[in-house]
Amino acid sequence: MKKWFLAFFVAASVLAYGQKANSYNEIASVSRLELARVIFYNVENLFDTINDPTIKDEDFLPESANKWDTKKYMRKQRSIAKVLSALCDSVQPLVIGLCEVENRNVLEDLIAQPALKKFKFGIAHINSEDERGIDAAFLYSKNLVSELATEKLTVNLGSDKTRDIVCFKGKVREEWPIWFFVNHWPSRREGEKESEDKRMIASNALRSKIEDVLAEEPTARILIMGDFNDNPNDKSLLNLTARKVKAQEPQSLVNLTKPLYESGAYTLKHQGSNHVFDQMIVSGNVLGKKNKCYISQDGAQIFNAQWLLYNHAKFGLIPNRTYASGKYVGGYSDHLPVYFDIVFK
Repeated sequence: MKKWFLAFFVAASVLAYGQKANSYNEIASVSRLELARVIFYNVENLFDTINDPTIKDEDFLPESANKWDTKKYMRKQRSIAKVLSALCDSVQPLVIGLCEVENRNVLEDLIAQPALKKFKFGIAHINSEDERGIDAAFLYSKNLVSELATEKLTVNLGSDKTRDIVCFKGKVREEWPIWFFVNHWPSRREGEKESEDKRMIASNALRSKIEDVLAEEPTARILIMGDFNDNPNDKSLLNLTARKVKAQEPQSLVNLTKPLYESGAYTLKHQGSNHVFDQMIVSGNVLGKKNKCYISQDGAQIFNAQWLLYNHAKFGLIPNRTYASGKYVGGYSDHLPVYFDIVFK
């Protein structure tokens, strides 16, 4: 992987600029080179308090055992906004992929939070087939990105409904079209091996879509993110990254979060085990400074600020979630966000 990371060093002028710029407005004023951030965050059950009879949202209603009321909902909104603002205040956001959001309304409430309102986000959202009604979605900076297309990619598990993959095509500064995919693959609730085939179905569906995109646009820039419920070395992810996307294409898909996993980092913990389910995967044509837009210095990063973590007596530092062992603790999420920066020439 070292050879890949040689491609991530940014020109000295960009580094010098990055050291000086401390605000969104300062960064947005740069004309010659532009640095923008791509973020993914599983926000863990961002539900409103309104009963939707078409989905199983009973755990997140005022009369539920969780007593999910307006006060808790608004605290959750402020908490997620705080996390995203911390990621966006030093480097302007390009797009933010989210999963575990109930509907478009919770996204509207999120971008209206005082910490996020200044970024002027647009929303790309499609209702999912998931029985609980949890969706994936994108926020995108309307100052930088114009929406060209938003569509859903259904993961067909037969009678077992799961989250759709959201496909979002945007044009950055009217120059660079980019395909973005946000994923939330089937969980391991039934067991890792017992549910492995379901994630392979999701992997194959995504792979097929990418092949279709490349058949029409051989030089398409592709940015994939999501909670894959597998680690970078698991079969479902290697299905995307271990070989060429198409035999006749020079591009391959590179998992920027694989080195983080191999170093022992985590985006979530389960029973003390470190996992990097939250991942960033990119096409090879956004690697290397010779490209008009390219990934910056260190590839993907995990945002693990101390205030996002809880020191568990048995498992050490873990993401501080909203509920723990059935008790409301008012944390952020059971996942940590991941991100990377892109330089635009």
